[in-house]
Amino acid sequence: MQDYYNDKSVHYGIGHTRLRKILDLAKNSFGGKILDIGCARGYLGRRIKEMGGKYVAGIEISQEAAQEAKTVLDKVYVFDVQKHWLPEVKEQKFELVILSELLEHVFDPVFVLKNVSEILLSNGEVVITTPNFMVWTNRIRFLFGNFKYQEQGMFDFGHIRWFTYQYLQDVLKKSGFKIVQENHIIFPGKLTRFLKLWPSLFAHQLIIKAKRSCTSF
Repeated sequence: MQDYYNDKSVHYGIGHTRLRKILDLAKNSFGGKILDIGCARGYLGRRIKEMGGKYVAGIEISQEAAQEAKTVLDKVYVFDVQKHWLPEVKEQKFELVILSELLEHVFDPVFVLKNVSEILLSNGEVVITTPNFMVWTNRIRFLFGNFKYQEQGMFDFGHIRWFTYQYLQDVLKKSGFKIVQENHIIFPGKLTRFLKLWPSLFAHQLIIKAKRSCTSF
């Protein structure tokens, strides 16, 4: 498993549309401390800093990817977020934490998000992206019995969890968060203006911003 994520992090890339939508949700936090969990080589954090981000740290499981990320980010911590979190991370407070394409790779997303909650400022936010397993194209594929794992993409064999719009909401609620903004990648994109009203069916990529709910304090 460790070898798999070492290789994946080193070669990880981020699509232009997803990058744009993440940056759009994150831009109001550029003046504060931002943490990118699963930062890989630091590509997202570097773009944030190029756009005026004041401080961007990262967490990465791959030593090799982290070494490259350290050349572009302010600080990089190397550990598995599914296990014990480093004290030097837990002692900090961030204005924004980004989890892009991460939750589908962990066994217990609630555990991860509860740890994230502890390092957020009182008005802090999280930006999360994850594939929508039940997008309409997949529903048709499953109807005809078509399914196979892939090295990259929706059916990446490293995915431990399959997220739907409802399941993402359930995980957030159990973790003490509530969605405050949505910026999904809709397919087909030309009909985004209309189809965004039904993200459970037409969102190919779920992209949200969330805050801690009142009950989480």
